[in-house]
Amino acid sequence: MRKPRGTWKGMMAAAVCCLSLFVGGCGYELDGYSSSSSRAVSVLGDGNQTLRIDKVEQVTMYPWVQYYLRGLARDEVNLRRLARWVDSGNADYLLTITMPGFRVRSSVSNSVDNTLLSDTVVQLELVVRSGKNGTVVWRSGVISYFDKYETVDEGNAIRDGLKEALRRAFDRMQQKF
Repeated sequence: MRKPRGTWKGMMAAAVCCLSLFVGGCGYELDGYSSSSSRAVSVLGDGNQTLRIDKVEQVTMYPWVQYYLRGLARDEVNLRRLARWVDSGNADYLLTITMPGFRVRSSVSNSVDNTLLSDTVVQLELVVRSGKNGTVVWRSGVISYFDKYETVDEGNAIRDGLKEALRRAFDRMQQKF
């Protein structure tokens, strides 16, 4: 029996290599990372600048949302290596998270099925200002996210909506087009 010349892993590696060359030729980069650096490219630069949250303005009745958004933002910045996070003091950039809209509504699916459904609508905007003079460096625009959740805990639906909206706002921070 004749043995195959290439392995599956080898063929996949070749395909990924060809795809990255093709995509790179179009001006796009995989994962938003520059080939010359291990840090993400964003409006904050190469990731060596410092960033701290200036304020979170939220419109919900839930007092924990402000702290949850702060934690999510810190985690996203660190995960993506967009900047060096500082909790207090001077920073190169200041981040303001504004929530212009929010709605959560729970309902029973129908008269026969007693499944609890939660609709969550979250609108967020990120504004990055210079830590030196306070001028606006970047604004995400309003990011809207809507989803339906089949869950008993309304808080989980809210957390999932906040997480996805904030993730999408940080995605926009890394887009070059």
